[in-house]
Amino acid sequence: MVTVFVSAFLHIIKLEHQKYDLNKGSKLMNKRELIDLVLHETTSFEDYPFNGEHSHETIEWTAIKHLSNKKIIALIFEKDHELLIDLKLTPEHGEIMRKTRGVFPGYHMNKTHWNTISVNQTDVGLTELVNMIHESAVLTGK
Repeated sequence: MVTVFVSAFLHIIKLEHQKYDLNKGSKLMNKRELIDLVLHETTSFEDYPFNGEHSHETIEWTAIKHLSNKKIIALIFEKDHELLIDLKLTPEHGEIMRKTRGVFPGYHMNKTHWNTISVNQTDVGLTELVNMIHESAVLTGK
């Protein structure tokens, strides 16, 4: 157990110091790194509620949920070899962000509040992505 914790902690430290240039694509983020980023930025846990043995889902959905209320902060998944994250934004912010390359109405979500970001194929920078993660955590934390 201690080894797993230390390993996860060291991975987070590495993630914090690694520079991702989402705008220029010089370092593509993988699914594990994106999951760790959201976990690091929020008080949350990782869950796989849609991928049970009897599920018909072909997409592996990673749900990042609040520790306090168990509501979903983010859904992370890969579709057609594309790393995607669904985040909840205010309708006004979502409308503005959808003018950015790589940001779309939420995939399988309420299109007014949820937005899908193609993490490695967007003009959204890392700082803005982290801000969007924080906004989603606030909006879903109520």
